[in-house]
Amino acid sequence: MSWFEARHEVVVEEVNLDRDLSGVAQPFDVAIIGGGITGIQVAREAAGRGLRTVLIDKDDFGAGTSSATSKLIHGGIRYLEQAQFGVVRESLRERRILSLGAPHLVEQRRFIMPGWRWSRPSTALLGAGVGLYSLLGFDSNRNAPPSLCIPMPRWMSARSVRAAIPWLYDDGLQGAWVYHDTMNVFPERLLLAYAASAAADGAVLLNHVEATGFMMQGDTVHGVEVVDRLDGQRYRISASAVVNAAGPWADLVVSSLQAELGLSMVRSKGVHLLTTPVGGAASTTDTVFARGRSGRHVIVSPWQGHSFIGPTDTEVAEEPDDLRVQSSDVELLLDTVNETLGSGVAPMVLDDVVDTTLGVRPLMVDEGKSSYTASRRHEIYDHATAGVKNLWSIGGGKWTTGRATAVQMLDLLVASPALGAATLRRFDSRRTAVFGAFGWAEDAAPFFSEVISARPEIPLSAETRVHLARLYGTDSARIMDLIATDPSLAAPISQRPGRLDIAAQAVVAVTDEGARTLSDVLDRRLVIGTLGPVELGEIERVGALVGPLLGWDTDRIDAEVGSEHQRRMQRRISWGALSR
Repeated sequence: MSWFEARHEVVVEEVNLDRDLSGVAQPFDVAIIGGGITGIQVAREAAGRGLRTVLIDKDDFGAGTSSATSKLIHGGIRYLEQAQFGVVRESLRERRILSLGAPHLVEQRRFIMPGWRWSRPSTALLGAGVGLYSLLGFDSNRNAPPSLCIPMPRWMSARSVRAAIPWLYDDGLQGAWVYHDTMNVFPERLLLAYAASAAADGAVLLNHVEATGFMMQGDTVHGVEVVDRLDGQRYRISASAVVNAAGPWADLVVSSLQAELGLSMVRSKGVHLLTTPVGGAASTTDTVFARGRSGRHVIVSPWQGHSFIGPTDTEVAEEPDDLRVQSSDVELLLDTVNETLGSGVAPMVLDDVVDTTLGVRPLMVDEGKSSYTASRRHEIYDHATAGVKNLWSIGGGKWTTGRATAVQMLDLLVASPALGAATLRRFDSRRTAVFGAFGWAEDAAPFFSEVISARPEIPLSAETRVHLARLYGTDSARIMDLIATDPSLAAPISQRPGRLDIAAQAVVAVTDEGARTLSDVLDRRLVIGTLGPVELGEIERVGALVGPLLGWDTDRIDAEVGSEHQRRMQRRISWGALSR
C-alpha cells in the first residue's frame, strides 16, 4: 500500500457533507448564517474547539462573493496607498498560514508591477511600496518548503519586462518591480476543503437552507428559524449563540429584528473577465499589475489557458441578489486593459471575453472614502450593546483573512456568557492542514508524482490524475475507488481541450460534498463551470449522472437541465455575450 493510499484509508474515509437536516433537532452551541469563506472558517474554528456547530446558507457554500475572487491569497499591496498597514500585515500573515495548510491548492506566482515615466504613484514610490510589502511579510517563509517560499522583490529592466510581457505598452517604460503573491488556484475547492474540515470535527453544514427569522425569548436570541429552499420544509434550530456571517447580505439577515443594530456597510461590485490570452501571449506565466494613463489599474493573471482580468470596484445601492454583470462593467475592464497594450497589439474586444464573474464586497463604512479606498478590515458586532443578546454579526473582511476573523469571533464567543459551560478543546488552526491536504507545510510535487504512478490499473492519464490530486488532495483516492468499481466513471465530462473533469467527480459531488443542484456541481465541485460557457450536452451528461442520485426521474432531469442551461444563457445575455 502506498503512502497516498494509506493516508486516504486513515483520514478520509468517514467525512462527507451529506446535507442531513434530521440533525437540526439537536441543540447547538453555535449557529452560523452564511457559507462563504468567513462563515466556513467560523464553523471550522468553532467545531475545532469542540463546540456543537451548525452552519446554513440560503444558496450553496461559496456561491456568492467567495467564488468570485481574483483567485489570489494576497496581502493587498494596493492597500498600502491608503495606509492600511494593519490590514496588509494581517493578510500577509494569513497568506502564509493558508498556503502551508493547503499546499495542493495554492501556487506561488510572480507579479510584475511596471513603472513608466508618467506613473502615479511614481516608479520610485512603487518600489518603496513593494519593499514595505516584503518587510510586512517578514515571516512569509517560516516553515515553508521550497515550492512555497516567497523570493525577495527585485527590479527588472525595461528590456526584461518587454521580453516577459510582450503585449505591454512600453513608451516611457522604465522597468518593473517584481514580487510574489499566492495563487488561490481553485477558490471553490479550497473553501470546500475548509468546509470538510469543519464537518470532520462534527459541524453540521447545510446549503440551500435560508434563515427567515430568529427564535427569541425576550431580548435574547436562542436560535434561528429556517426554510429548506429545496422542499419548502421549515425548521427551528436551537443555538446558544448565533453568528451572522452573511457577507453582503448581513444587514438583510438581521432586518427582521426591526432594531437599530448599528450594522452598516457599503456594497461594492467586483467584476472579473475570463478572456483569451491578452496579446495572444499564451506562454506568459506572470501576473501583471499595470496602470493606464487614466490612473485605473488592472490585474492580468494567466489562469487555465486564459487571462483573468479585474477587478472593478463600483459602489452599488442594490441588494446583492439583484446585481448582474452589465455591458458597462465589461467595457470598463476592456478599456482599462487596452490602455496597457502596446501600439502593435490588437486591442481586447467583446469577442475576447469568454465569461465573467461577479462578487459583492461587504465593506465597512469609511466617511469620505469611496469603495475603492475603503478599508478591507473586518469588524465584529456584539448586538447585545443594541439590546439583542447572543447575536453577533461580522462585517467587512476578505478571503485571505477569513481564518483570523474566525479566531477573533470564537475568542469573543467563548469569553461571553452565551455558551455557558460548553466543553472546549485545544485547537490551533495556524498549524492545521485542511481536509484532503497530504501534509502541513509540505511540497506538493512529490505527492503529485505519487498520484501519477499509484494504482496503474485505473484508466486515467497523468494529466487527469494531477488534476484530481490538485482538487481533492488525498481524497482523490475516493475517485479512484469509484473508478475501480465502475470504470465508466473515468469518462470525461467534456470532449473539449483543457476540460479534465470526469464522471466520478459528479458522483462524489452529490454523495460526499453536499451538491444538490446542477449549478452546485458544475460551478463549485467541478472546474468546468468556471472555464466559460458549458455546452448543453455537457450539462445533460452531468444531469444523467447526478439525477438518479438525487431521486430525479427522467422528466425532472430534463427540466433541471433545461433550467440550468437557460440560467447560464441569461447570465451571458446581461453583459452582451449573446448579442455578438
